Amino acid sequence: MIAFLTLCYVAVLFILVKVKIIKLNLWWKISPLVWLVFLFFVLFLPMQWGAPGGTVNIYQYVVEIVPNVTGRVTEVPVRPLEPLKEGDVLFKIEPRPFQARVNKLEASLKLASENLKRAKELFAKRLGAEVEVDKYTAEVDKLKADLDDAKYDLESTEVRAPGDGYVVGLTLRPGQRVTNMPVRSFMSFVVMDRSKVIIGINQNTARNLRLGQSAEVTFKVLPGRIFNAKVVSGVPITPQGQLTPSGNVPLAPTANNVPQPFAVILELDEEIFEGVGLEELNIGSTPGGAFGSGAVYTESVKATHIIRKVMLRMDAWLNYLIPY
Repeated sequence: MIAFLTLCYVAVLFILVKVKIIKLNLWWKISPLVWLVFLFFVLFLPMQWGAPGGTVNIYQYVVEIVPNVTGRVTEVPVRPLEPLKEGDVLFKIEPRPFQARVNKLEASLKLASENLKRAKELFAKRLGAEVEVDKYTAEVDKLKADLDDAKYDLESTEVRAPGDGYVVGLTLRPGQRVTNMPVRSFMSFVVMDRSKVIIGINQNTARNLRLGQSAEVTFKVLPGRIFNAKVVSGVPITPQGQLTPSGNVPLAPTANNVPQPFAVILELDEEIFEGVGLEELNIGSTPGGAFGSGAVYTESVKATHIIRKVMLRMDAWLNYLIPY
C-alpha cells in the first residue's frame, strides 16, 4: 500500500511537472522519499495498533464417533458429505448379544417380581420373614437397573448423528468390528450449526482490542467481497503459554522464539455463505477452514482506519488471483 500511494504521488508529480505548474528542482526530486517516510510514520505505523489486521480462519467442530458398545458392524446407511439430521442412523452394530441379555434380564425380573409378590403375601399372613421381602425387593431393584443398562446398550447398537451435519472420511464398512474404547474413532461427523470465525492478531498490535469493536473480513472462497463483523471474545493465551503436566522441565524462552498471535473471536453480521457451495449440502453455510484476512477497528488512531479499509478491499480483489 505504501508503494501504491508513493507511485500515485509520483504520477501526480509527473503531471504537474509536465503541465509546468511546478518546476523540478532538488526538493521535488527528493519529495517522493519524503512522502514515503511521511506515510510510514504518520499513517502506516499507527495503523498497526489503530486497526490491527491478521489472518482469518473458520473453525468447525468435528465429533469423533466412538460407539458405546463393542460389536460387529452390520450396516452403514450413510454416505460421505450427505446431509444428515440429528438422530439419523450412522451405522448399526449386531444387536443379537444385547437383545439376548435384555431377554435374560426380563425373565429374571419376572421371576424375582413373582418371588417378591409371594414373599409379601406370606409376610402378610405371618408365614414368612420380613427379611425375605427385603431380599427380593433389593433383587428386583437390581434387576431393573441392570435391565435399564442392557436396554441402553441395545439402543446403542444404532449409532446416531449427534446433530445436523455430515460425515467425512467414511471408511467404515459392514463386517468391521468396532469397540467402545476411546483410543480411536470410527467416523468423523461435522456439526454444521457450530463454527467460529477467528482472526490472529500479532502481540505487539493487540493492546487496544476490546469487546464489541467493529471488524471486517474477506475470504478466499468469496473473492471481491467484504463482510462486517464484531469482536465477541478473545483467547488470552497461546500454545507458548501453556504448561502441560509432564516430568520434563519446561524450556525457558529464548530470543529465537517467535511470538504467536492471539486469537480473537469474531461474529459475522450476516450469513455470508448462504447459497454458496454444493447446493444439495450447502457446504458453504459453515465451511470449516475458509481462509482469508481481516482487521479490527479500535478507538485508537481512527484516521488510519481508512487506509486499512482500502488495503482490505485490495486483498479482497486480489483473492481472485492469489490462491494463498
